[in-house]
Amino acid sequence: MSEFKHSYIITDMQKNVKLAWGGGSTLEDYVPGKNRNMEHVLYIDEKIGTGDLYSESLFFLSDDMIDPEHKKSRDEMMARLSEMADTMKPEDIPGPKPHSHPFDEIFTFFGTDFNHPEDLCGEIEFYLEEEPVMITKSCIGFIPAGMRHCPVNLNRTDKPFFHFSMGFTDSYYHDVLMDKGGAYSGQSGMSKYFVTVDNPNQQLPPFRKKIPNGFTHRVAQLNSDILPETSVHVETAWIWPEDRTGIKEGVTFVEEHSHPFQEVIAFFGSDFNDIHDLHGEVELCVQGKPYIVNKSFCAVIPEGVKHGPLIVRDVKKPIFHYTVGKAKKYK
Repeated sequence: MSEFKHSYIITDMQKNVKLAWGGGSTLEDYVPGKNRNMEHVLYIDEKIGTGDLYSESLFFLSDDMIDPEHKKSRDEMMARLSEMADTMKPEDIPGPKPHSHPFDEIFTFFGTDFNHPEDLCGEIEFYLEEEPVMITKSCIGFIPAGMRHCPVNLNRTDKPFFHFSMGFTDSYYHDVLMDKGGAYSGQSGMSKYFVTVDNPNQQLPPFRKKIPNGFTHRVAQLNSDILPETSVHVETAWIWPEDRTGIKEGVTFVEEHSHPFQEVIAFFGSDFNDIHDLHGEVELCVQGKPYIVNKSFCAVIPEGVKHGPLIVRDVKKPIFHYTVGKAKKYK
């Protein structure tokens, strides 16, 4: 039987992270209240977690939320790049280059208009092979291994939005494909790989508990019923605070159970002055031991490990919640 370790509940941003598209520079430490336009909450690879999961989670913030000093330096840098654009080679322009992975990747965007969570309140142009997909709704993207993707252009960010990407692999491997197509080159209708719908009528196993009306707002869901090509399933929802729901007691999401696949269970706070503060409490029992967490976190549950109950309580601000399983369907 697989073993669960406390370190599989990840609450802290990994140190000294060098992003693939960051020009070799290391991500600066997060400073609450000193927002940049992109702030990482967690970064997971072989150095942290189970060793067989890669994931990034972060917020893209609107201009009015960016620290003035950072905004000034960013605008100056963008002006310099604009002046150099005509002489720069495509491979030298900052940002993600067209590339593919040897693993399936989940790539998501979720808006933070809490009256209309399906609305991204922004616009993203995301290339899959040669075709641009315009994203204006909260969505789950599934990118099969070998599919060429990027560039990604943030055309508009009216409100912050949350992003996580994930692959069941030990690290971020990629092949840059500047002038060459990927395994899906020539395919059309690529927007099908970005799912914006939920399936509220899905049949759930008995260990899943009925959530009180109004406590959560489901956003998008991915499984093989929705996208036959997927190798994973994903569920996403916002959890609303007590002043909106009137619910004061803890809410149990699941009773004890296990899965024949690896699962990631995550909760992220929405306080843009401190993105690590959950503003709520999650109690997750794993192999009979309770773990109580009040920070944004991912918990990685190995295949076959019993977990639950999972209880959410004392919610003061909206919390984004997702589960991802390494299987086409939840069972």
